[in-house]
Amino acid sequence: VVFAYIGAVIFPLTGIYFIVNSMPYATILFIIGALCYGTFLIKSLLEVSNSKNERANKTLWILGLIFMGSLVGLIYILSGRKRFVQNT
Repeated sequence: VVFAYIGAVIFPLTGIYFIVNSMPYATILFIIGALCYGTFLIKSLLEVSNSKNERANKTLWILGLIFMGSLVGLIYILSGRKRFVQNT
């Protein structure tokens, strides 16, 4: 999950750098970044939904990951993931 999130951040940023400097393969980097983000989103949603935490807590995390994925994803990795992984 952590590596997928890091890839979802680094690959698109590198793609932007490639576009600005007119370098090839920027599209490929964006596609890899999108795949990493999709992987992160699916795996984190599965972790949250399979945990034994309260239903309201799980619902808030799921809604946050779906609607504000990048910001809530960073918060999830830095603070919330430990609680969900321990409660599976």
